[in-house]
Amino acid sequence: MTSQSTNWPAAFISRIREQFPETADSFIQSLNNDARVSIRLNPAKFSPETSLQTVPWAGQGYFLNQRPVFALDPLWHAGAYYVQEASSMFLEQAFQQINLTGPKLVLDLCAAPGGKSTHLNSLMASEDLLVSNEVIRSRVPVLLENLCKWGHSNFLVTNSDAKQFGELGALVDVLVIDAPCSGEGLFRRDPNAANEWSVENANLCAVRQRRILAESWPCLKEGGYLIYSTCTFNPAENEENLLWLRSQGGFESIRIPIDPSWQVDEVEANGIHGYRFLPYKVQGEGFFITILKKTDGTSSVRFPKKFKTRLQKASQLPDNWLLKPEQKTFFQHQDQLKFIPTHWEKIILYLFERVNLVKAGTHFATLKKNDLLPEHELALSIDLNNKAFQHLELASNDALSFLARDNFQLQLSGNNWQLATFNQLPLGFLKNLGNRFNNYYPKEWRLRMQDRSNTDVWYQA
Repeated sequence: MTSQSTNWPAAFISRIREQFPETADSFIQSLNNDARVSIRLNPAKFSPETSLQTVPWAGQGYFLNQRPVFALDPLWHAGAYYVQEASSMFLEQAFQQINLTGPKLVLDLCAAPGGKSTHLNSLMASEDLLVSNEVIRSRVPVLLENLCKWGHSNFLVTNSDAKQFGELGALVDVLVIDAPCSGEGLFRRDPNAANEWSVENANLCAVRQRRILAESWPCLKEGGYLIYSTCTFNPAENEENLLWLRSQGGFESIRIPIDPSWQVDEVEANGIHGYRFLPYKVQGEGFFITILKKTDGTSSVRFPKKFKTRLQKASQLPDNWLLKPEQKTFFQHQDQLKFIPTHWEKIILYLFERVNLVKAGTHFATLKKNDLLPEHELALSIDLNNKAFQHLELASNDALSFLARDNFQLQLSGNNWQLATFNQLPLGFLKNLGNRFNNYYPKEWRLRMQDRSNTDVWYQA
């Protein structure tokens, strides 16, 4: 199928014809084709049997035959999968080239809405720590929501500029920069992106990307890795920026093994290897990615002898709500009970005092008088001990009503606190009050769609 032909910017078409002289017609025609819908499974939560076509460079990626209404699938709300453009899942191949031992600190510098951060969370070892940063404050809530739904506890969310991280010293083992760009690779998926495109805007993007690279580069350790990507075909935002980066410090370009059947272009510029996704070759959108290993040193981190911030010890803890409590440091902030990975306590305190830390720790319970109330983050966490709560399996309509916080009837029995589930995956907590129940699904996340007639889901096709 093809979508309605679009009049792409003349300057863009002119550059494409110059950049790809032999294949320009095929390139331009492909921009009028429909984009493929793809999803990436959360292996910690969901592994269905499916005959769907796989995304060849992503172990958990699949192409869908058509686009369902994802908001009407309770498993999407449960963090069972993420709707993500296929080309960007090539991050997985880049991450697999990292050769470091021991726990790693991974910084996703331009993280919202969370596609690459949730992917990183699945690729990282459980002892690693992800710092997921978004400089635009209005985009932080969706990043928080997506990471919480994904269910891992080894992540932080920050809202800081690249310069603030560069001033930390050499702290980071893996720096991921999915740089804000002119968006040429998204024209097929979002033709409105073409309306915002101009030569001037593309040039401004290239300058901004250089600033981000220069300011964040010092936070990367010697021997650490930079993964840089964009969703544009523009050499000024891709290869030329990497050539410019040589003036900022030394690095080694790392090649990524690719299967010829993937139709991914490997490009090389002065010894720097990049990987380009072209819409007439791949079943994905425009994308560029490279991985570099830093070879020169940066000033080491100087931790204070004593942090100003102290974690208040939790006054009480539940007996069996969490798995592997020995690996967690529990603390209390006002009436909130939280935990962080014990191994990273020093780093988390350091970041708390140096950057704008929006979320540190999993909020798993709230203390109300002498009672502990389980929190929604606990329901979605893969650290939840599923045996700690009675489960209430919901049918599809009831699950959607629960997610919308509707008034509806349920047959309840047993313990006060119950875990609402769909296909055995937790959706959230409710409390049985006898003749009614309280719904503890977050108000700000509630399902707002009134028309819920189209509840077809891809995994039952």
